Amino acid sequence: MKRGIYCLLYLALLIPLFFSVSWAQAETFVSGTVITADGMVVASGVVALERGELHNNEFETGGVIGSDGKFKILLPSGGPWGLHVYSEGYLYFPLQITVKENQDKDVPVVLPVDSSDKDDPRLSDIRFEKRGADRFRVRMTVRDGNDNLGPQMLAIDGANLKSYRLVPVGGDVADKKADFPEGEYVSADIRGNLDALDRGQWFFVAADHQCSNGVIYNGLNQSVFSSPRPNPEPLRCEIPGIWKSNFDKTYRFITAGPDRFAGKQLEGDLTVKEIYRKGDLIKFSFVFENEEGQADLSLICSDQMIEMKGSFLFPESGRKGAWLFTKLQNEMRGPSGETLFKNNCAVCHFTDSNARKVGPGLQELFKSERLPSGKPVSEAEVSRQIKEGGGGMPPFGHLKDDEIRALVEYLKSL
Repeated sequence: MKRGIYCLLYLALLIPLFFSVSWAQAETFVSGTVITADGMVVASGVVALERGELHNNEFETGGVIGSDGKFKILLPSGGPWGLHVYSEGYLYFPLQITVKENQDKDVPVVLPVDSSDKDDPRLSDIRFEKRGADRFRVRMTVRDGNDNLGPQMLAIDGANLKSYRLVPVGGDVADKKADFPEGEYVSADIRGNLDALDRGQWFFVAADHQCSNGVIYNGLNQSVFSSPRPNPEPLRCEIPGIWKSNFDKTYRFITAGPDRFAGKQLEGDLTVKEIYRKGDLIKFSFVFENEEGQADLSLICSDQMIEMKGSFLFPESGRKGAWLFTKLQNEMRGPSGETLFKNNCAVCHFTDSNARKVGPGLQELFKSERLPSGKPVSEAEVSRQIKEGGGGMPPFGHLKDDEIRALVEYLKSL
C-alpha cells in the first residue's frame, strides 16, 4: 500500500462497527447571521429561498431568524439558490448564492436601514382554508402606500422549513417587474392536515419593488417583531470580517495567507483583486466599471469603532477620492487547525514523531522535501491530498476550504 496522509475515515474503513459516520447521509444547509448597517443584530425576521436564479420566484424553502440573529435552513440539494432575508425596519436583502452538496454554506447578511415605514406593504386578514382531508391554502390581504408591490408575497412554514409564494386572487401577473395590485393574495394548495397545524409557526411577509417590507406576522395575525440588539461580540482589530464603506456598500474580507487577504463586495459591481499589508499600509487593487484601481488604507482601531481609512486612485483616468470602511462584524472563526486535526486525523497520525501509527507520523512534515506519497511538499499538494484523498486515504470533501487551510497551517507548525 502506498504511503499517504491517512486520517480518521481510513480507520473507519478498517473498523466499520466502531465508526458509523455515513457521508451519504450528510445534509446541505445555508446559514448566516443577520446584522444591520447601523451595527445591530437582527432579533426577528424570516428567510426564503428560491431554487435557481435570483428573482425567478420559484420559492421552495425558508425559515425563521432567531433572537440571536442566526438562521440555518436545510436545502433539498446544492446548486444555485436565490436568498431573500426580511426583517421589520430594514430593507430586504436579496443575494444569488451557490451551495455545494452536503456542505453548510455560511452567508453574511447586512440589512440596510429602512428610513421610513410609510411606504411599507401592510398585511391583514391572514387565514387558512381547508381544501380537503390533507390539503389547505393560505390567504391574506396586502395594501401598499405607494402602489409598487412586487411578486414577493410569501408564507413561510417555519416548522417544516418551506416557503410558498401567494398570487393575486384574480391570477398571477405575467411581468414580475410590473407593479402588483393591492388586494387578496392566495397560495396554491399545500399538503398537510389543517386541523393539526401550529399556526404560530407560520410567517407572512410582503415586499415591494423598492425592497421595503413591513410588519411580519405569524399565522395568528400577530406581529413577530423583536427589537434589534447590540452586537454582543466586541469587534476585533483585524481585517477579516464584514465592513461597510462610505459608498454604502458592504464587503467581506477573509485571510488568504500571511499579510494577504481576499475579499468581495457583497452586492455591487466592484471586484477585489488583491489585498495585502505592507508595514502600516493596507494596499488594495480592484476593478470597477472595467477600470483598474488601487487604494492605500490604514487600519484605525478604538473602543468605539474599527475603521480602514485612506484614498483610492484610478491611474488611467486620474479619478480619486476618499475611501472609508467601518467594521460591522468579525469574521466567524471555525475550529482551529489543531482541533480539526484532533477530530479528524489524530487517530491515525502522530504529531510529535515520524513513527508510524495507522499512517505515517507528521512531525516536521513541511521541512521535508517530499511527502510520504513521494510528491513534493507544498501547501497545494497537502490541501489536495486532504480534499481528494489517494494512496489508500479517502477524500475529506466534507471539510470547508477554510478548514483545510487551517489544517495545513497547523501541519506547517509541527
